[in-house]
Amino acid sequence: MIESQDVQKNTYSRNYVLAIITTTIFLILCILGEGLGGSLGSNPMCYKYLGCTEGFFGYDAIEHLFFGISAVWIISWIFQKYPKYSLLHGKRWKNVLTIIALIMLVSVAWEFFECAMDSFKVDILHQTLVDWKLHINLLNQPTNIDTMGDLTFSLLGSIASLLFIKIW
Repeated sequence: MIESQDVQKNTYSRNYVLAIITTTIFLILCILGEGLGGSLGSNPMCYKYLGCTEGFFGYDAIEHLFFGISAVWIISWIFQKYPKYSLLHGKRWKNVLTIIALIMLVSVAWEFFECAMDSFKVDILHQTLVDWKLHINLLNQPTNIDTMGDLTFSLLGSIASLLFIKIW
């Protein structure tokens, strides 16, 4: 019994440490890239040099990949820390699907938020975010390809992280 408690404490601390590390990397990528969260701030250097909204691939894809990775560790740590509220079951495949579904729910909500911010900036604030003659497109959601790329990389990050976690 004492050994199982020690193992359980090590699991908690490992998930907690990995959640902190991956979230820190994710936030650093966001701040160095588009600003905090893209929609909340803007770094013009990212658009010019890093290709922040270059469609499917680009700097934005790296941010979404690390979001998927860090979200898995955060969710697993929360479910282990508060087992009363855990959505996890005894079967690994159900846990994998549950965590992926939660991460994709957050990812889709974020994409809705970016779309709403674009609409707000263009329709309410009357900002010029698109100029086809000068090839300027500062929208958070410049194309459907960008949106699908964001969702794909969040999914890939979560799947990659789930390969290294014990969630049953």
